Amino acid sequence: MTTRTLLLTVIAAGVCAGAVASAQQAPQKPLVFRTNTELVEVDVVVTDQDGKRVHGLTADDFVLRDRKQPQIIETFTEVQNITKRTIDAPTFPPNVRADVASNTSAEAGRLVVVVLDDLHVWQGRTDTVKKIAQEIVSELGPESSMALIQTGGDHSTEVTNDRSRLLESIDRFRGRRPVRRPLRACDPAPIRRDPENPAAFDAGCDIQYVNANRGLYKSLQDAARILGASDRKRKAFILVSEHIAKDITGLFDGGTQTPQDLPDSSGYYSGGTIGPPGPVSSHDYAILDMMNAMRRGNVATYSIDPRGEVTSQELMRECEPAPTGDPCANPFKWDSWIRQSQQGLEVISEESGGFAIVNTDDFTEGIATIIGDLDNYYLLGFYATDLEKKGYRPIHVEVKGRPDLILRYRQGYEIRSADEDDRNGPRDPLNVLVDGALPASGLPMRLHAIPLPGGGNKSRVAISLELSVPRNLLAQSDSDQLLDGIRYGVYAIDLKGAKVREHIGAGARVSLRPRPGLTEPPDAVTYQIALELELPAGRYQLRASALSDKLGAGGSVYLSVDVPDFSKADLELTELLVAFADGPRVPVARDQREVQKATTTTVAPKIHTAMPPAAQRAMAAAAAERAAQQQVPPALPFEPALDRTFASSDVVRLYFRAVQRERRPVLATVSALTPEGQTLVTFDRDLPDGGEFDINLPLGQLAPGAYRLQVVVSDGRTTATREIGFVVK
Repeated sequence: MTTRTLLLTVIAAGVCAGAVASAQQAPQKPLVFRTNTELVEVDVVVTDQDGKRVHGLTADDFVLRDRKQPQIIETFTEVQNITKRTIDAPTFPPNVRADVASNTSAEAGRLVVVVLDDLHVWQGRTDTVKKIAQEIVSELGPESSMALIQTGGDHSTEVTNDRSRLLESIDRFRGRRPVRRPLRACDPAPIRRDPENPAAFDAGCDIQYVNANRGLYKSLQDAARILGASDRKRKAFILVSEHIAKDITGLFDGGTQTPQDLPDSSGYYSGGTIGPPGPVSSHDYAILDMMNAMRRGNVATYSIDPRGEVTSQELMRECEPAPTGDPCANPFKWDSWIRQSQQGLEVISEESGGFAIVNTDDFTEGIATIIGDLDNYYLLGFYATDLEKKGYRPIHVEVKGRPDLILRYRQGYEIRSADEDDRNGPRDPLNVLVDGALPASGLPMRLHAIPLPGGGNKSRVAISLELSVPRNLLAQSDSDQLLDGIRYGVYAIDLKGAKVREHIGAGARVSLRPRPGLTEPPDAVTYQIALELELPAGRYQLRASALSDKLGAGGSVYLSVDVPDFSKADLELTELLVAFADGPRVPVARDQREVQKATTTTVAPKIHTAMPPAAQRAMAAAAAERAAQQQVPPALPFEPALDRTFASSDVVRLYFRAVQRERRPVLATVSALTPEGQTLVTFDRDLPDGGEFDINLPLGQLAPGAYRLQVVVSDGRTTATREIGFVVK
């Protein structure tokens, strides 16, 4: 039984729109109750000497020490093979973009950020890095939620399950190092480390080199802070980098070496005078800040050196052009720049609970081992005490009586100030739901959006927000209606500037009743809310959140959207709108909010309470009719279907628009392709002057399986293409 047998009424109330500064009015600050304990969770990977996973251990098998003191393991879970691919399920090639987002699709329980260090990769190894990254995406996705960061700041991708966006970013990767020789870790000003030893002197280096090194660590630090908010997920960085030449052995040892405790690096050479010794450079501060962020967020780092195996005979080539007076090509590990950079990747990875793939050409085996770590581990939790003492705390984990086992876990954690979470004041629960790197799944939701031409460089973005709730939780004992109170919000985050460009907050009263003759109501009730945003051209991540009064729960869902500048395009094709030809399969309610316009303000008429009730009702009805006449017509000709699985008996309705600056005849080609690109069905149509295309497509001639629905439009000079994936069952 589907939800098409239900009717829906949504009464929108309290709608506010505009920039986030005016839309996010903070509620009264809630009371906060704190205790002097904090749950600390540690992911522990256990293998034997041959690298095989060790399963079946219990909490009693582990010893966990915090600052050398044994701790009681309060929470314990063995996670094993949490991602099992469904071999028989239809699959799409990774370059087919997902146009519908769901907060229930990422069930793998792992969150991976691929970091491509373009600042430190030699440009001659660009293709090698691309192949490594493509293999990572192929092997990890779509069972993982993934993001991609390039340390230079360009072509990064937000957390997504859409592999096509990740592959687009990978394709744009370019190594920025003009020479093979790795960068050294240095400061912009000279530093004298030991006044008694003239050789212990850092001459300093170009600020561009300093910024490149800092860019690597800052990228990891910022990403670790974001990932830290996603609790109980396996979180990892996969860093593809040639790293920097510096011996960082012991930098993270001892538990007191945090940026707050390290001595000031003030001993610099200036005007012929040596200042007081300062043993720590700003580079060390940057790398410690990065590591502390990983400790807080429980983020493991797995590093891959794209240089592959570097034999002693190849050291000289990897040091070209050879520096003057420096031991770049020295075959001894502690002096060679290459060995120092490889060892640095090992130290960072092992300290955070991962490992490094260095000095080997077998990247495939290394990636498989990384996946094994992500899919098989133990999650240990203990309560840290004495929270007044902030800073780094070393931990040690072992398996009783099994010194032969190899354990990988973060080597410590850090306690933050209790007031850090409250610095920005109280938070609206709708905002909190969209704060994390991953959407919240407490309330099942789906999200779909299509940009259409608006005014100037702005587009009208038609949004469909779908919610699913258990029917029994909405039922009323004295009525056949299903009732709920819903608050929902939609935020458009400009990915170029990471700013919230638009925000909608709304409250709705949901009332559903069965159609006449319905004898078997569905177990779950699904309905959609249709609304619109007006956004300038750019790349956005839409984040929608909702709170259900009846469920006492909330959820969020994220969707990446590219908004084109239709006003400047010679020929632009909108995204494809598909639906069931016989009408919506779920109830749809339209949000009463108009598309926000800066030059338009609507003022509600005042109703005098002294008037007779009948006159008040008549005036209110007249006001509602005038408001309805002023409403902007919906951007879409019909409500979209968010399903991408259809029956062979279904007829799909397809709509799109071709937008031109100069009106020319346009030919549209519509095709159904196999995932591999083989054309099964195709036909051509001339588009009318308005550029709109609206047609029904019977699916009966397609065998069960996965397909790509592709549209190509051409005016003889320019061609535009769009496609989506769908499944016929």
